[in-house]
Amino acid sequence: MVCTMLFTSCLTSKKLDKQVSKQYSDRQQPQKKKQDDYISITSGLTSITDKISISETKTSNVLPLLVYWSWDYKNTCTINPQIPINNFTATVLNTAKKGLKEKLNGQKLELTVDKIPNRFAIDDKAHVVFLIMYGVSWENVSIKTENADMVVSYRILKDNIETKNGTIIIPNPNDKKHLGMFKSWKKRYFFLSNRKLTYYSDPTMKEEKGTMDVREVTVIPAKRAVEGHTVIQIFTPARTLLIYCEGSAGELQSWIDAISACK
Repeated sequence: MVCTMLFTSCLTSKKLDKQVSKQYSDRQQPQKKKQDDYISITSGLTSITDKISISETKTSNVLPLLVYWSWDYKNTCTINPQIPINNFTATVLNTAKKGLKEKLNGQKLELTVDKIPNRFAIDDKAHVVFLIMYGVSWENVSIKTENADMVVSYRILKDNIETKNGTIIIPNPNDKKHLGMFKSWKKRYFFLSNRKLTYYSDPTMKEEKGTMDVREVTVIPAKRAVEGHTVIQIFTPARTLLIYCEGSAGELQSWIDAISACK
């Protein structure tokens, strides 16, 4: 009887879905197709259900002692991907009004959302101490978002002929793997030519360590310094590189500009 009272007092998956439904009930349907002739946004992501969200409850690490109980009560909620896609579409279209058409200069931009975070978890770590006639309880509740990046493919067309394409990776700001701890920095010497970025282990550039097609990479400045260095992140289909320049900040920016100009 006490066990039933304790567990049913927690947030259930049905209650969580109900709260999510109140928040996003008006954002589930796909947005009406815009008639803009210079930008379009699509996605192949689909949901297995018409529901706004699907939540699952899992209880673990139960410790039922004589006078002390503890347990982890976790609700994982998966939101219909159409909702974050609609949010992304509305944001991009609103931003596009601020001069994008002029910058495209008669070209058309096609965006495809390949991956978008749509999951979060509410983790409730509960504790109860039973006294003679009553109990004392406390909880530590945390909300964790999905550890995933957002991936958007793009194409630029001129007179229905593709002139440029690529992939944009927007890293999860809570994911420390992009700016995490490193065993050591490795010195590399870079050479950019014919849309190929090649790096070597020595200044004579005799021992090649790797190469990448700059049309397939995304280069962005890191949001914070790493070990006191101003760094840039280079996202490739296979890996992420974290690079800092021994020269000035202006020299680092010149590398970003040069790579961007090759696309």
